[in-house]
Amino acid sequence: MATTRREFVRRIGLGAATGLALSHSFSRHGAQAQTLAQAESGVFDNGVMQLNQNESARGPGPKTLEAIRQHTTKRVGRGYAPDHVNELRSSIAERFGLDSTNVLLGTGSTPILEGSVHAFCSARKSLVTAVPSYSTSEQTARRMGVKVHAVPLDAGLYVDLPALAKLAPGAGLVYVCNPNNPSGTVHGPEVIEAFVREVMRASPDTIIHIDEAYINYTDPGAMETALPLVKEFKNVFITRSFSKAHGLAGMRIGFALGHADTLAKINASWGMGDVNMLGALAALTALNDDDHIEWERQENYAIKTFVMQAFKDMGYEVPYTQTNHLFVNLGMPASKFREACLAHDILVGRDFPPLENTHCRISLGSREEMQRAVAVFREVLAQS
Repeated sequence: MATTRREFVRRIGLGAATGLALSHSFSRHGAQAQTLAQAESGVFDNGVMQLNQNESARGPGPKTLEAIRQHTTKRVGRGYAPDHVNELRSSIAERFGLDSTNVLLGTGSTPILEGSVHAFCSARKSLVTAVPSYSTSEQTARRMGVKVHAVPLDAGLYVDLPALAKLAPGAGLVYVCNPNNPSGTVHGPEVIEAFVREVMRASPDTIIHIDEAYINYTDPGAMETALPLVKEFKNVFITRSFSKAHGLAGMRIGFALGHADTLAKINASWGMGDVNMLGALAALTALNDDDHIEWERQENYAIKTFVMQAFKDMGYEVPYTQTNHLFVNLGMPASKFREACLAHDILVGRDFPPLENTHCRISLGSREEMQRAVAVFREVLAQS
């Protein structure tokens, strides 16, 4: 069921559930607490709790918020040649040991995903992807009339890399989301490396896109970036986003790391949009705020542990997630659960075929949001 903002407004008068207390707590940054208070008071989203877009409920870190405030001046009116954009590109390159030509910026990672399909797929060059997974590449290919090889996740809800590798010969692009959205599962570096080497051996002209949007939420040691493979193989590139752990979804900033020729083809095939000066400044600050990213990871870990245990206590199967969302086997259509939760002003994830009749993706909000949400989930599932 598609749910619009208009429907949110219609439903905001409905009752909300009471919250549960987490069994553990630790300190929270003051600026983040202020942002949280705004969200809890209904300032955002007409009072509907957003557990459907995998955004950070805590928003940007205090340093990033302060940088935005300090640079919100009349200079914004002189922004056709935005400040900080080149600086952001150079800083990303330096952080990853690359040249600035190895960095492609986009207004979010979406145009980069769309552009890669336009650049490398055609009537004779297919797309190979997992399902369910992040679907922008697949949707773009289908709109273009490109053949799509959609490989189901394996029994553990991991991306079936051996199956993808078998379909890679002759393909234009292979898309791998690691950690995967919506399942939250992740492959470690040895597995990813073996997969890339196999595809490059069997089909050296195929492009491999590894989407690392959720890498900052992974447990220590669970995965490593595929950057060494990007540096070794011209036909491998990775994408990242400032929309997740960095809390800048509203600023729309993503980037790709790859060979200059590969990125140039993507850039030439599709509009990347124009990163604005405040967005670039925010991303530049967030990029270098390692302390905040580690705090965000730990906070997310505590919340996901609480929510996963709650579902297990209710008797439901939840794969261990390395992201800021869960993919719960509820044994019922996601649409039914979504409708019931929306009656309590909580919006959970959309359908993810072919598992839409059993599984539902639930984004992880703040501690306070998830206390309330878990109480609603218990009530809804008990009634169902």
